[in-house]
Amino acid sequence: MHDPRDSVPLTVIGGYLGAGKTTVINSLLREPGGRRLGVVVNDFGSLAIDAALLGGASEGLVSLPNGCVCCTLGGDLQSALASLMDAASPPDQIVIEVSGVADPAATAAWGTVPPFMPGGVIVLADASTVRKRSRDRYVGGEILRQLEGADLIILTKSDLTSTDELAETEEWVDGVAGDVPRLVAAHGDVPTDIVLGVRAGHSRPIGADPIAHSDRYVQWSWSVDRSIDAARLARFIDELPDTVLRAKGLVKVGPATVSHVEVVGRRRYVSPWKGAVPHRSEMVVIGLRGVLDIAELSGLADRALG
Repeated sequence: MHDPRDSVPLTVIGGYLGAGKTTVINSLLREPGGRRLGVVVNDFGSLAIDAALLGGASEGLVSLPNGCVCCTLGGDLQSALASLMDAASPPDQIVIEVSGVADPAATAAWGTVPPFMPGGVIVLADASTVRKRSRDRYVGGEILRQLEGADLIILTKSDLTSTDELAETEEWVDGVAGDVPRLVAAHGDVPTDIVLGVRAGHSRPIGADPIAHSDRYVQWSWSVDRSIDAARLARFIDELPDTVLRAKGLVKVGPATVSHVEVVGRRRYVSPWKGAVPHRSEMVVIGLRGVLDIAELSGLADRALG
């Protein structure tokens, strides 16, 4: 059984039909980044799960060799989540793939219900078709609501568009949801740490030096061996630039009190950490290379955190 002291991040992946949700889910299942991942999907059929494993599925639940667990929605999200949490090895994080016409922000409300915590709303949009589909009299309104309710927008299938078409689509997204950070992906290539966030203990603290996350991403870390005043921490989080795609931190705000910081695009979450008190206060930030200003982050940390 899951320890009720722990909070499990719940991430929702949405986007209209054909946006690439299943491709991203398959990628996460192949490379969960050391996490025990729980995934809720509408149907196993579209996932790259071995038929022999599906044959052993029990009541819509299948356990994968890498520790991940998949569950079909079956029309009852509460039952699906309960099945995952009651598994022999409960997940470290849960991802819900919602249907193409669903409101992912509404589903994300489950992230406020114990034992879960918000893990962000990631909305995918096909860069080659989203503008045209947004004008559809039947589904256009829902597509716009999905984008407006996102914490992070990923424009997929950029490899199927021309440079000019992609630029026009990005400008259009700015008009629809200009305050929502976005990134552009080709061939379904979206790093796990962007979709799911930085895993605790996953990154080596390196002060304020950037390190390569991939050719397109850069990571900045901050680490001190002391507590930080809660008001100063709040100031740092509030002043984080919009170019931050993901951030995670465990920051001591007292001798035995720790704040758990999660940033998903435009959303900032701070909650009490109920696990073991870490030896150091640490923060990890990820953004696009050439867009995330490392010097700005370092200066902000010096001013706000000392």
